[in-house]
Amino acid sequence: MVECNKTVMDAIDLAMDAEQTASRFYAEAAKKVSGVKGKQMFLQLSEFEQDHYDILAELKKTLSGEGCFISYGGTSFKPVALEGTILEVSADEKTEISEILTLAIKNEKNAGEAYKKLAAEVDDPQGVAMFNRLASEETEHARILEDQFYDINNKGMWTWDA
Repeated sequence: MVECNKTVMDAIDLAMDAEQTASRFYAEAAKKVSGVKGKQMFLQLSEFEQDHYDILAELKKTLSGEGCFISYGGTSFKPVALEGTILEVSADEKTEISEILTLAIKNEKNAGEAYKKLAAEVDDPQGVAMFNRLASEETEHARILEDQFYDINNKGMWTWDA
């Protein structure tokens, strides 16, 4: 049986709240962009964050009951067929998309750091692996968002591919 201190359980609660907020943020962002690539990217990120929330809820339940960490295999982006779609971003939309991406990048980096700290707080190898995997996924999300920020601001188009 694994002992989890109140700090770890509180951190899991905070992470769950952050994941739920992020999922809603990305779902709203998908509604604000006209490009199919942007919509698909934000919708998949929304699903990712909901998956993170779900795994954390399951973890909290098992830690509160059985007192054990669970395994987490991770989540992957799904390929999106976008043949014949418009990739360009209008000048009007560019500013709003840039603001959304800037906030999203900041949030993903913060989430990644929070998961790294959680990994350092636990002794259980499965718990360490889970939090490191979540941190890695958040870092990957930030990288994808940074790439899109660059491409939208320098090329004027969505370039994301799953």
